[in-house]
Amino acid sequence: MKKYLLLLFIVSAALTSHAQLQGQPLIDSLITQIAKAKEDTNKVIMLNDLSLTYYSINPDEGLKYGLQGLSLAEKLNWKTGMAYAYKVIAGNYGYGKSDYVRAIEYALKSLEQFKEIGDKKGTAKILGDIGVIYWFKSDLPNALKYYFDALKIHEERGIKNEVAATLCNIGIVYNSLEDYPKALDYMLRANKIDEELGNKSGVAANLANIGQLYMSLGDTAKSLESNLQSLGFYEAVGDKNGIARNLGNIATLYTYKKEYPRSLEYNAKALDLFQQLGDKSGTAKILADIGNTYLEMAKNNNTAMALQHAKDYTARAITISGEIGDLNTLLNNYKRLSEIQSLQDDYKGALESYKQYTLFKDSVFNMEKDKKLTETAMRYEFDKKEAATKAAQEKKDSTQRNIRNSFIAGAILLLLLLIGLINRYRYKQKANQALTAAYDNLKATQQQLIQSEKMAAFGVMATRMAHEIQNPLNFVNNFSEISKELVENMVTAEDAADKKETADLLTSNLEKIHHHGNRAADIINQLQKHARAGTVQKFFEDEKN
Repeated sequence: MKKYLLLLFIVSAALTSHAQLQGQPLIDSLITQIAKAKEDTNKVIMLNDLSLTYYSINPDEGLKYGLQGLSLAEKLNWKTGMAYAYKVIAGNYGYGKSDYVRAIEYALKSLEQFKEIGDKKGTAKILGDIGVIYWFKSDLPNALKYYFDALKIHEERGIKNEVAATLCNIGIVYNSLEDYPKALDYMLRANKIDEELGNKSGVAANLANIGQLYMSLGDTAKSLESNLQSLGFYEAVGDKNGIARNLGNIATLYTYKKEYPRSLEYNAKALDLFQQLGDKSGTAKILADIGNTYLEMAKNNNTAMALQHAKDYTARAITISGEIGDLNTLLNNYKRLSEIQSLQDDYKGALESYKQYTLFKDSVFNMEKDKKLTETAMRYEFDKKEAATKAAQEKKDSTQRNIRNSFIAGAILLLLLLIGLINRYRYKQKANQALTAAYDNLKATQQQLIQSEKMAAFGVMATRMAHEIQNPLNFVNNFSEISKELVENMVTAEDAADKKETADLLTSNLEKIHHHGNRAADIINQLQKHARAGTVQKFFEDEKN
């Protein structure tokens, strides 16, 4: 089942596509382009693609190119490239080397980077990849958690093909949990979407996984039917990797049905394709399956030739598994080899093979134990860093909120003072109007003229007052806006010198804000004095002079 899940894990890792090339031709093309490429973002993309292509062929080479891509992306400060570099490195560790602790480490770095740049597409894809890694580790609850997180984002974005792929992966996990009704429900939902989209690759993967589900239920007929349909779709889209893995599944079904010649026929085709693709992991698996088929033939037909074939193919599988460092496959093959040698009456060889099996079994057990301890420590550090980042963001938001509220309060205060001055003036105006009512009719015209002059003077004074107060307020607003940007730059700056320079600029701005704030306060104090004395006009004349 992992092979179909893995397709969704790996396909999502690259920044660009080289769909017209596969295997060694793609590797050769990328190496040639990289040798001529400038040190720019395009080279990062090619390095990441090359790392991705090596994942099942030579994960050590894949890691080498992935780390080169990461280094160049860091040099260019290209965060998107860094996020995808972390992603392909995680893929090489997870699938190529089965080092799930390191795979999780780099996948979480990728997730953090995608979240930081606000890339929802990348975030959803790496969430799905983390789900795959946890599935490989048999940590099924965590696998489901990350898949459902990825599904939520894909559904929000309306990316139907990604929704289908994630639904299929969720179905695979439920299959592993032996919750077959749920597993079938999610797989069928995925297949319905892919059929509506005309996505033949998706339909092929779905049918293959449905075939695996029926195999788990013991329904060999339906399993074979689904796998054969899947093979047809893979052949239609020319997916050699999918064809090879599907041929292997069909061969396994024929072995189960004891139709050994047909099993060997399909396995031979699968082996040829994996060798063409340079996929050592797939090659080792098929060699082991052929060895197992011959062993079953020997048990049923009691033929020495079948037993010798079983030994030869198992030995070849051991050699390749040793080359790629796949300890799980190694221990299973040594166990089978020990059984074959016992049937051949080679008890000394059987004992040696069983010792190797025990040795690798202990090694895998100890590695898994160490990986769990390391992963626990890594998770603690990651959670601690997440908490610190969240606290820093909350502190930043609080500071900005306080600055904003202070300016709003200041503006309201100034407005209230201005309203007070106007009301005071209006009060004096009404008093003057009451006094003028006592004047005789001969001075009525003269009084009206005086009143008009006073209103004109008030308009001039109000205009000048607004001008005098607005001037320092403009400085306060401008420098506070710049200071907000400086605070954000200082929080995100990684270089100490940059932080120091930003802090100096921020201090200078705050001093200017303080100066112009005091200036506005002085103007208001003087206005209040003149307002009480009734000499506001004199204040503006003095200011003008």
